[in-house]
Amino acid sequence: MHAESQETTLSSCSSSSSSSPSCSACVVPLAFSPVQGTVTVPFSAGWNRRYRDASGENLITSLEIIPLRFTNLEWTDVEARFDRLAYTKNGTEPVIKWSDFSFCIAMQQTPEFANEILRALRGRSEWKVDITKNELRDYWHRMAGSVDSRIQLFFYMCDRNFDGKIDEIDMKQTILGSASANKLSMTHEEAQEYAASIMEFLDTEKRGYLEPPQLDTLFKVSLPRASYGRSSPTPDDLYHEPMSKNEVRFRSYWRRAWIVLFWLLICAVLFTWKFIQYSHRPAFQVMGYCLSTAKGAAETLKLNMALILLPVSRNTVTWLRKKRWLSSIIPFNDNINFHKLIACGIVVGVILHGGTHLACDFPRIAGCDRVLFQQTLASGFGHQQPTYMQILATKEVATGIAMVILMAIAFPLATKWARRQSTLLPRSVRHVAGYNTFWYSHHLFVFVYALLFVHGMFLFLTNNPFEKTTWMYIAVPVLLYAGERIYRVVRSGIYEIKNLTPSLYPGKVLSLKMQKPEGFRYRAGMYMFVQCPEISPFEWHPFSLTSGPGDDFLSVHIRALGDWTYRLYGIFQEEMLGAAKGFPKVYIDGPYGASSQDYVKYDVVLLIGLGIGATPFISIIRDVANNAQKAEFDQVAGSVCKIPKGPLKAYLYWVTREQISFEWFRDVITEISKIYLKQPVIEMHNFLSSVYQEGDGRSAILSVIQALHYARTGIDIISKTPMWTHYSRPDWFNVFSKLARRHPGERIGVFYCGSLLLGKELEGLCTTFSYRTNTRFVFHKEHF
Repeated sequence: MHAESQETTLSSCSSSSSSSPSCSACVVPLAFSPVQGTVTVPFSAGWNRRYRDASGENLITSLEIIPLRFTNLEWTDVEARFDRLAYTKNGTEPVIKWSDFSFCIAMQQTPEFANEILRALRGRSEWKVDITKNELRDYWHRMAGSVDSRIQLFFYMCDRNFDGKIDEIDMKQTILGSASANKLSMTHEEAQEYAASIMEFLDTEKRGYLEPPQLDTLFKVSLPRASYGRSSPTPDDLYHEPMSKNEVRFRSYWRRAWIVLFWLLICAVLFTWKFIQYSHRPAFQVMGYCLSTAKGAAETLKLNMALILLPVSRNTVTWLRKKRWLSSIIPFNDNINFHKLIACGIVVGVILHGGTHLACDFPRIAGCDRVLFQQTLASGFGHQQPTYMQILATKEVATGIAMVILMAIAFPLATKWARRQSTLLPRSVRHVAGYNTFWYSHHLFVFVYALLFVHGMFLFLTNNPFEKTTWMYIAVPVLLYAGERIYRVVRSGIYEIKNLTPSLYPGKVLSLKMQKPEGFRYRAGMYMFVQCPEISPFEWHPFSLTSGPGDDFLSVHIRALGDWTYRLYGIFQEEMLGAAKGFPKVYIDGPYGASSQDYVKYDVVLLIGLGIGATPFISIIRDVANNAQKAEFDQVAGSVCKIPKGPLKAYLYWVTREQISFEWFRDVITEISKIYLKQPVIEMHNFLSSVYQEGDGRSAILSVIQALHYARTGIDIISKTPMWTHYSRPDWFNVFSKLARRHPGERIGVFYCGSLLLGKELEGLCTTFSYRTNTRFVFHKEHF
C-alpha cells in the first residue's frame, strides 16, 4: 500500500443526542480536513502484500469510512408510532410490547435485526419485556446519538454474552444476521472467512478477540474501498450555455410531433372531404349530418386500417431504420407507440361510424316519410323501405357488426394490464388474460381484414366502383405484411440451429447459446424471435440478443415470467436433469431493429437496465469491448483496420432486487472488468436494491467485509465478480449530474429498459439536464 494511503484524517461528525439521527461517521477529503490529528489504520503483518494482485498492482486505490446509522427517524416520529400501539397495563404508564419495538424504529421489515438492537440496548438476557415511553426515548438517544454511542451499541450487538469481548464466532453470527436482514445468500463457510478477515484486520496482537477500542477504529478509520468506475471530481463551472426549455422540448419531440400532426392532418382532410361530399347527396335529406359524420369517419377508418400494419412490418422497419437520413426524421423507435396511437384512432372511427349508423342513420331510414324515401334512397334498397331489423341483416351491416365484435375482443386483450395479467383486473378476467391470449386474439384481425374487404364492396348509397375504395387503401399494406410473414416462415426454416447449449440460472432464467447461422448478421442492441414447436407451432416471442456482433455464437437470456416462458424453462430443465430424451427443437427469426441499436450515434452512452432488462445492453457492452480490444491490438501491431463507429465511453447501470441475478451475466462482467483495467471504455455499476443503504446498521458490517474482501482479492462478495456492488438504488439526479460534469458539451444517449415509472423519471431528468447544462441527454426506451 502507498504510504499516503495508510493515513487518513478523522473528522468528528458526531452530534449531541438531540440532533438529527441521520448524522453518521464520515470522512473529509484530506485537502480540506481540519487539523485534528490523524489515525493510522492498524494493518497486520502481511496485509499490505495481500492487497495486491498477481502483477503486483495495488488493489487499494481509495479509502472511505464506513458510516453507521440505526434510525432515520426524529424522536417525534418514534413517539407518534409509540402512541399508536401503546396500552395501559394494570393502571401504570403506557407501554408497548417488546415485539413492537421494530415498528417504532421503522424496522418492521427486519424484526429479527430490531430484536438484536433491543437486546443490545437492554444488555441483559431478560430483554423480552414491555417498553415504556421513557425507555424508548433513552434507546432512541443511544441509537441516534454520537458516533461513539452508535459504535458502542454495535459492539454490544456483536458481543452476545456481554463479556466485553468479540471473538470470531460472535463476528460470524453478526455477519450472518446482517446477510439475512438484507436478503443475501451467504454460506457459513463464507461468513467464517469474512469474520476471519475482520479479526486479522483489527486483532493486530493476535489475542483472538476484539475490544471496544478496536471496533471503534473499524468505523472511525477509512477502510479499503474499490474505485472501479468512479468519477473524478470536476469543476462546477462546466454548467454553462444551457439550452432553453423550448429548444429542449423541440429537439426531444419534433420527430414524434410532426409525424402525429401529419397523421392528424390527413385524417382531418379525409373526414372533411367525405363530410362535405355527402352533405350534397340526396340521402342527406333523410339522415342529415349523421350521414356525413359516418362517412367522414369511414374514410379515416380506411386509412388507419391500412396504416396500422406498417409499424408492425418489422423487417421493413428494420431495413428503413438503417437509412441514416430517414431515421433522422422518422422516429422508428416509436413504431409500437404509433401502432397503438393508430389503434386509438380506429376506436374513435368505429364509434363515430358505427354509432351514428346504428343510433341515427338506420332509424331515420326505417322511419322516414315514404315519399321522401322513394325520392332519395329507394334505388339502394330495391324500392322497398326496410325496417330497422332488416337493415341490420344486410351484408354491409352484418359484416360491420362482426368486425366490431372481433375488435372488441382483441383491443382490450392487447392492453398492458391484460398482457401482464395485472392485479387490477377481476380474477375471472385475469385468469384468461396473458401474453398468449393477447397473441392469439390479435390474430383475429385476419378475419377483420377479410370482413373489411367484403364490407367495402357493398355500400348502400352508391354503385360507383370508384367510390368503393376500401381495397385501394388496404391492398398494399396487407400484401406487404402478408409477404413479411411468409418471408419470416421461410427464413426461420433456413436458419439451422446447431450446437444448442442451454444453461439454467437462479431466478428461473434460461440461457440459450447456439452457433451463429450462416447469413445471420446483426448489430448490437437488436433482438430476434424464438419459437418452440413443442409448446406451440404458432407462437413467436421476442428476446434481446446478449451476444456481440463479433461473436461466432448467438445467445439470449430468457426469464420465466409468462406461461410460454415457464413452459420453455420447464422443458429444458427436465432435459438437463435427465428426465427427457433430448433438447426440444427451436427456431429463430431475425434480427430485428430496436432503439438500443442507435447507440452507435453517440460518443457517450448511458445504459440503464432493471433486472432482466439489462439483456439488451449486454450485447452493446460486448460490442464496445470487442471494438476496444481490436483497436488496441491494431495499435500494438501497427496495422490500420477500420473499426466500426461506436461510443468512446459506455456506462452501464444495472439495478436488480435479487443477488442471484448477478449469476446471469457473471462471465460477461468478469470479461469487461479485465478490459477496463487496460482501457477504461466501459464503466459498470451494479446496484442491489434489497440491501439497505450504506450506513444503515443492517448493512454496515457488510460494507466492512465487502471493502476488506475486495481489497484483498479483487472480488466483490455480492456479485462474486471484479465489479463492485452498490447498495440500494442509484441517486439518478447525482448520476446525471456527474455525467454532465464529466462530458460537457457532448450528446449522451440514454438507453433504458425497465418499468414505465422509472422511465418517466429518467426522461424527465434528460430534459432537465439538457436544459440546465450544455450536455444534451437523449432518451431512448426499449420497445418490442
